[in-house]
Amino acid sequence: MLFSAFTRLGLFEFESESESGPRRSANYSAAGRTDKGVHALAQVVSFDTAKEVTPRMINSMLPDDIWVYAIARPYPGFNARRDAKSRRYRYFLFSEPELDLSRMKDASELLIGRHNFYNFTQGHEADLDSYVREIKRIELMRNGPFIVIDVEANGFLRKMVRKLVSALCMIARGDRDENWLEALLELQLRDSIEPAPPFGLVLREVVYDNIEFVEDRYAMRRIEERLKRELVMHSTIARVLQELIPHTKS
Repeated sequence: MLFSAFTRLGLFEFESESESGPRRSANYSAAGRTDKGVHALAQVVSFDTAKEVTPRMINSMLPDDIWVYAIARPYPGFNARRDAKSRRYRYFLFSEPELDLSRMKDASELLIGRHNFYNFTQGHEADLDSYVREIKRIELMRNGPFIVIDVEANGFLRKMVRKLVSALCMIARGDRDENWLEALLELQLRDSIEPAPPFGLVLREVVYDNIEFVEDRYAMRRIEERLKRELVMHSTIARVLQELIPHTKS
């Protein structure tokens, strides 16, 4: 969607004989790939262009649920994916009574450090080393009716965060224990883990060295207005559902 918008704005001049494809010709890169239904507050993309570009220009070509609100002009050769030092995700987990937060916190400590997360992704690469990632920080806290899980790593695999959340929930309910988690990380055990729902996950931040993003105040104001409308709508829907639940009981 973004690349299509850039193309319609005429930001790229492709070589007619390019065999590498338009994205590679434009040195286009994205910091991360979010699963369908996952939210992103801080997705970063990079590309080469000789033309001036602003967030407002790009937003004019995008649907209402995708917004660009900041821009940076980094050093030559910058790549949004390769040059990222870390990514930070936040998961909002509805706190069911059977979830023991203390157990979850204890188990989460085992995830910190460099591990092979083959059991926590969806992939079929022959090279097991390609599943190695380093989790730098993971924090769990209670916030109202939710357990908020913050995790930072040098990179994430497909569905990795959502499967880690599911694994911690299984331990919190007493269905699994820490020995099971350690065995998964050490590849002593193979187990299929159903990922947590995508709607609770947000890409919060992508960290770089020596890159300064300049926010577009107009874009930020429009985003805030849109999000407030969405908040009113979904809060109202949640209250309607609360009203309906008692009437479904026999």
